Amino acid sequence: MAWMLANPVAGQESPESLLPEGFEDPVPAPPPAPPPPPSPTGPAPAGPAPPPPGQSASADEEEGDEGEEEDGEFGLDDLPPQYELPAGARRPLDYVGPLTEDEGGYGEQAFGGANGMYLAKLMRRMDAPIASRWGQIVLRRALLSRVESPGGIAAPDWVADRAWLLLRMGEVDGARMLVQRVDTDRYTRWLYAVAMQTGLAMAEPSALCPLVGGARRVDETPAWVMAEAICAGLLGDSATATAQMTGARRRGITNGFDLLLGERGANAGGSSDAVEIDWDRVERLNAWRFGMATATGAEIPEALYGAAGRQVAAWRARSPHIALADRIEPARMAAALGVFSNQTLVSMYSALLPELEPAEVASTPTGLLRAAYVRPEAAERIEAMAQLWAGDSSTADGYAGLILTARAAAGIRPSPELAGSADRLVAAMMSAGFDISASRWARVVQAADESEVDEAWALLAVGAPREFVDIDLDRLGDYASRAGSSGRHRAQLLAAALAGLGRIDAGDVDGEFELGLGAENAWTRQLDRAARLGQPGTVALLAATGLQARSWAGIPPSHLYHIVSALRRAGLDPEARMIAAEALTRA
Repeated sequence: MAWMLANPVAGQESPESLLPEGFEDPVPAPPPAPPPPPSPTGPAPAGPAPPPPGQSASADEEEGDEGEEEDGEFGLDDLPPQYELPAGARRPLDYVGPLTEDEGGYGEQAFGGANGMYLAKLMRRMDAPIASRWGQIVLRRALLSRVESPGGIAAPDWVADRAWLLLRMGEVDGARMLVQRVDTDRYTRWLYAVAMQTGLAMAEPSALCPLVGGARRVDETPAWVMAEAICAGLLGDSATATAQMTGARRRGITNGFDLLLGERGANAGGSSDAVEIDWDRVERLNAWRFGMATATGAEIPEALYGAAGRQVAAWRARSPHIALADRIEPARMAAALGVFSNQTLVSMYSALLPELEPAEVASTPTGLLRAAYVRPEAAERIEAMAQLWAGDSSTADGYAGLILTARAAAGIRPSPELAGSADRLVAAMMSAGFDISASRWARVVQAADESEVDEAWALLAVGAPREFVDIDLDRLGDYASRAGSSGRHRAQLLAAALAGLGRIDAGDVDGEFELGLGAENAWTRQLDRAARLGQPGTVALLAATGLQARSWAGIPPSHLYHIVSALRRAGLDPEARMIAAEALTRA
């Protein structure tokens, strides 16, 4: 079976080691066609990775947004040897990325002079999605920043590597914005492969049509063969579409099930339902199956979604082809991953209102969310929020409840009478980055009984813009004592974060909490070097490397210390604080 149709979008387990090999100093540029990314030390990755430049690739993976318009016919014989743009119309590739510094990007020199293949190796080995919502937000901004194309790698391949990592993170729209910033006549085989994954994760086969002619010249993998037929069908040329799919079936280019999905896509100009899809013998979901089934209205069984990687939930949550009610649960996962914001999640719940029975609205999550904003008394609003907070905040769904209520929590006026709710209110605000609003609770926390507001104190100690609460070894020790053995990891994360933020002496807490902050390895040296050189993009990438796990339970406190310290020194203090607050909320 062909690579890109055979590889599953299977769930990832964290690798045996949190840090991949190869953190040596940047080396001279390797040959143009590097070897494939090494296999992870754990089970199969959550999404099939397209092969690197020089190898075939095909249908699988993530994101996209707008499709390009098609020029002319789709038959290869009708296309000119090369589509040439006038010199003045070509988009330069020396700087690529949608986010300027004014728009939240990290600057054109975010990766400094780091070697391109060194950065690409880190990206290709990344076990994404990572454990941290805020770590992913930081990484997304770095990958989308308008940055200088580094040496040691072709500019289109540099764009492809950034987009490919975004797709594995669940960031479909970010990947689309990147791949569409390269003129199609400059695409490499690697960028064609990633663009294919992007179109499938978007569930928009039409996004492949402007690329299919050029892709077929360099790549004969099954997905591009079928994409040519699908694009003919979308143009209304059913005869050509049927002939091409018949030829593909006769040649046996891939398994029968994926061919059926291709035929369904090629028949989209007519009635896709004429091609029936039976999932009974399908064991795993891949991006071709997700993209083609979603685009043509073939319902994917929940069992296949359940076995897929977490990023697939983000693909599903953004797809307009799927009913809104069926996208709410995936949207909660997308929010916990960092793909969806508080505003996006609230908007989706609000959009459900017309579909609800008026008599039942009050008891639904949408009704409770509305109550959290509009009830006249603060206690009533907190009560509504508390019902949305049901669940362990260490889980993705429990954390999503905090994100959902973040803005409503920010609307509660701090009061000593509400001190008992401060922990969750502050956690909700910090989950969405409302650190200033959360800091207003500092006086309440300072005046309350320590045991009543332990978690709120911890969150403010690491998440507030300034030291609004008392921070010393005695207070930290009292927190750890009350946390007990079950909360030991959380207490260690707190101590490490405070040290990384420079709010407590690292030497004082290192031995007391057995953190191992002084230990060095290749990863810590590279992270320290990138921070010292003021490279926020490289720091973001290395920080994400240290956050490779399915949950915060798998992140050593020493990793948090180095990550927070490096981000702060690289000029990303707000991001460092939010990662620290998230660690305490989700540990």
